[in-house]
Amino acid sequence: MAEKADKLIGEIMPEVKSPTTPALIPDPAALLSSSKTTRPKTTLNLNGLFKSTVQPAQEEKAVQVEALADERVTRENLIKVWAEYAEQRKEQAAEYQFLKREIIFDYPAILITLTNPVEETLLENFRRDFIQFLRDRLKNSQLTIQGVLQASSDKKVIYTSKDKFDHLAEKNPYLRDLKDRLSLDWDF
Repeated sequence: MAEKADKLIGEIMPEVKSPTTPALIPDPAALLSSSKTTRPKTTLNLNGLFKSTVQPAQEEKAVQVEALADERVTRENLIKVWAEYAEQRKEQAAEYQFLKREIIFDYPAILITLTNPVEETLLENFRRDFIQFLRDRLKNSQLTIQGVLQASSDKKVIYTSKDKFDHLAEKNPYLRDLKDRLSLDWDF
């Protein structure tokens, strides 16, 4: 192996191999064989980063103890604590109106209907604090809050006089007949 290294060095740098020039490069075989250095290691070892230090039996016991510590949550208790949090957020008008909506409680999930995607962003802004408040007050670590986007009905908004007339004519078809007989214009 040392011969291969010498040959490679001789091809790359012929002046180093000349007998008149002293060897400035240490022996390559010595470099390859010395893998240990005295310099401290500066990189992190990420191998055990996600490994649990707790034994599996201890993890099961911890989960069981935590599950036993959770109290049963009733809809009445939830609504009471929910209203309490809403009162604390009264200064934030958008959040307060959002919290005054009807909720669906399907343990452990609390579902809130959202009318548009902007409300999803609003919910994300205070979700973490709100969940922590509910979990602390109700003594249940499994509660979660989920926003459910409700499909919009896409009703046409009535702005102009023509829109108003067309809307009323859909309800009562005789209105169009009356307009035609009396030669009326809907834009008055």
